[in-house]
Amino acid sequence: MTPSHDWGRTHAVIVAVEAYAGGADWNLSGPANDAARVMRWLLERGVPEHQMHLLASPLEENEGLLAGFTQVRRSTAERVEVRRVFRDGLRHIDADWLWVYWAGHGVQAGGNRWSLLYPESRTGDPLGVDADNLVTLLRTAHLPAHGPRRATVVIDACRSALSPREHAQAQEPEVIAAYPETHRTRGIFLMRASRPGEAAKNRAGAGVFTARLMDCLEAASRRNGAAAPDLEQVSTEVLTEFRRLDSVTGAGPIPTVFVRDWHGNEYQYSHSSSPRDLTDRQVIERDKLTLRVDATFTARPGSITRVAAGLCDELDSRLPCAPDQLDARTIVGWSLSRPHGTVSLIHLLASDGVSETEARAMRRSSVQLTWGRWLLCSEYDELTALLASVPDDFAAAFAEAAREEAVGVVLTDIDPMTLADHLEELNVGERQLPRLLGAVERVAAATADDSRAEQLKQWSLSCATRLGENMVAALHNRRAELTERAARVRQGTDDRLDAEDRVQIRLSPPVDLSGRRTCQIWTRTAAGVESVETQDVPVPMTDLQRTVDAVVARHGRVHQTLIEFFVDAADLDLDVHRWRIGAGDPVERSIGTDFPVVLRCAEHRRPEREHLWRSRWKRVATAQVDDLHWLPANLTTVTAVHGSVSAREDAPGTVVAAAEAHRDAVFTACLFSGVPLMVWHGGSEPAGSEAELRSFLDGGALRALPTRLRRLRAECDVDEQRSGGRLALLWDDPEHPLPRRLDLSAP
Repeated sequence: MTPSHDWGRTHAVIVAVEAYAGGADWNLSGPANDAARVMRWLLERGVPEHQMHLLASPLEENEGLLAGFTQVRRSTAERVEVRRVFRDGLRHIDADWLWVYWAGHGVQAGGNRWSLLYPESRTGDPLGVDADNLVTLLRTAHLPAHGPRRATVVIDACRSALSPREHAQAQEPEVIAAYPETHRTRGIFLMRASRPGEAAKNRAGAGVFTARLMDCLEAASRRNGAAAPDLEQVSTEVLTEFRRLDSVTGAGPIPTVFVRDWHGNEYQYSHSSSPRDLTDRQVIERDKLTLRVDATFTARPGSITRVAAGLCDELDSRLPCAPDQLDARTIVGWSLSRPHGTVSLIHLLASDGVSETEARAMRRSSVQLTWGRWLLCSEYDELTALLASVPDDFAAAFAEAAREEAVGVVLTDIDPMTLADHLEELNVGERQLPRLLGAVERVAAATADDSRAEQLKQWSLSCATRLGENMVAALHNRRAELTERAARVRQGTDDRLDAEDRVQIRLSPPVDLSGRRTCQIWTRTAAGVESVETQDVPVPMTDLQRTVDAVVARHGRVHQTLIEFFVDAADLDLDVHRWRIGAGDPVERSIGTDFPVVLRCAEHRRPEREHLWRSRWKRVATAQVDDLHWLPANLTTVTAVHGSVSAREDAPGTVVAAAEAHRDAVFTACLFSGVPLMVWHGGSEPAGSEAELRSFLDGGALRALPTRLRRLRAECDVDEQRSGGRLALLWDDPEHPLPRRLDLSAP
C-alpha cells in the first residue's frame, strides 16, 4: 500500500448495464452486483456517497442490489445520461482521484472501434460509446484543470467480434469528448477484461475479472484501510492468480487482463483459449496454425515485426500488447478478432517470403477458422465502403446480378453486403472466377453510374491480381463477355430473352371428356417462323408431352429458348412447365427446369383495345418487379377486377393472389383490359401462396422474370420442399403473336 490517502477527496462514476432494448437475448445479469461491490468498497474507504455517480440500468430482479445506496447520485445508463455525466457533470467535481468503472456488453464495432453499449442497443443496432475516447476524455477540459491528478478506469465488458454482415453495417461508436487532450500530466491507470474479438467472462452473476480485482483490493485494504491501493501490485496479483487458474482443470472461464499503468507501460495476460468461442475442432486447427506461424517467425528473423505492422493496417487496430510481447499465439489470436483476419495473416506471411507450400498448409489449417472467407480485411472494408448506402435501384441491380451469377443457389436478400457475404462463401475452383467477383463485374457492367462502375471494376481487378494470373485471365474474359452483353441490353437486344429464339405451342381445349387435345408447334428464329409439328388428331396429354419433348430436343437451346404455350383462358392453370422431357436422355426432367416456360392467351383480346395491351407491354422492357399491380385477393367479380386494373393503366402487369374459385373472373378481366403479364400461384392450395409470390417478386427487372422463374423451378427439382414450384407466368408479347394457323390443321 502507498502512504495514507484522503478518501474524502475521491470521486467515482460507476456504470452498470444489464437491461437492453434487445430484450432477453441481450440482457446480462452481473453488472449490478459488480457495481454494488465496487461502491461498498469505496464507501468503506471513506468516499462520501454523494461523490459517486451511479449510471445503472439493472434487470428488475437485481434492482435490490443497488437499493441501499440512497445518497448516491443515480440515473439510468442511457446515452443521454452518460453524455451528461461525462461531458458536463465531471467539470464541477472537486477531487484528487477519479475512479471510473463500467460493466456491461461491448462489441468490436464500425471502424474496428470498441463500443461500450448503451441500454438502447438491440439486434442490428448496437449503440455505444467509444471506450478509448471515454478514457481520452479524462485528460480534456471535461475535467477541471486543477481537478483530479490521477484517474483509475476499470472496464469489465466484452469486445466481441460481430458477424461479417453486422460488422459491415455497424455504426462507429459515439465519440463524446468534445475537447482535445490538454492535461497530459494527469495519470491514468487502465484495467480491462477483454481484447479485440473477445468476450469478457461472467460466472455466478458476477464478472470474473471484477470479482478477482475486488478480492485483491479488499485484501489490500484489510492490511491498511487508510492507504491508497498500490495498483501495480494489485494488478500483478490479479494476473498471477489468472495464470495459476489457467493450469487448473475445471477452474472455469478466465478473462484476458490488460493493464496500462501510471507511466503508460502496457502488459496483459491472455488465457490460452481463442479470442472467441471455438469448437474443439477449431481449437485444434488454431493450435496447428499457431505452430506453423511460430516456425515461420523462428526461421525468419524480423518477420513477426513486419507481419504485425501489416496486421495493424489490415485489422485497422493497435497492437494487442507491447511490441516486445508479440508471439505467434498472440498474432493468431489477434487475427481472429476480425472475420477476415486469419486470411489476411496468411497473405502477409506469404508476402513476407513464406513458400507457397507452407502458405497452402496454413490455409488448410485455417479453413475451419475462416469458413467461406477468402477476402482480406482491407478488401472487405473497401467493398463495404463501395456498397454502403447505395440507392435502391443499385441494390436491386446487385441482387439481380448475384442471382444470375449463382444459378441454382437460393439468395433471398436484397441488401448488397448480405449478398456479398453469401457469394463469398460460394467458393469455386482455383481457375474459376469467384462468384463474388463475377457479381461485382455484372453489376459494374450494367450500371449507368460510370464512377461507381469504375471503382467496382478496380476493386475486383485488385482482388483477382492478388489471387494470381489465372484469376486475372478469368476476370478479363468475364469482363469482355459482360461488356458485350451490356451493350446489347442498351441496344434492346439482350440475349437473356432472345426475341427470335422461341418455340410456340398452340394447345387446343380438350375435345372430349377424356381430355384429348390437338396441337401445332412453330419455331421462331432469326431465319423466320417455321411450323415444325402438327398434331391434328386428338390424342391424350401424355402423347402431346412426348411430341413437345421431341421438338424442344431438336430446336431448343437449353436455358435460352423461350417456350410459349398458347392456351384458352380456362387452361391457364395447366402446369405445362412440369411436363416431362428427356425421355431419351440419361436424365429425365421437367421442361420448366431446362427452359423458360410461359403461358399466352389471346382469348378476350379485342382489336379496339389492342393499344392498351401494347402500351403496357412497352413498359415491361424497362420496368421493375415493384411496378406490378398486386390485385387485392378479395376482388371476386369481373367488374371489380376490371375497375382495379383500369385504375392502374400504367402498370405493366398484375400479380394475382385470388383463390382458384375466382381466378376465371380475374383472368377474363385482365385479358380484356390489355394486361400482358400476370403472375400467380397455380393449384388450389391458398395457404402460403402469397408468401411464395412475394418471395419470388423481390425486386429486379421485369424482363428477367422468365429466366428467374426457370431457375426457381430448377431449385424446386433439387428440393421438393422448396416453395414456388406452382408459380405461373403469363408473358403475352404482342410483337410476337401466334402465327396464322395452317389450313386444315386441327388447332
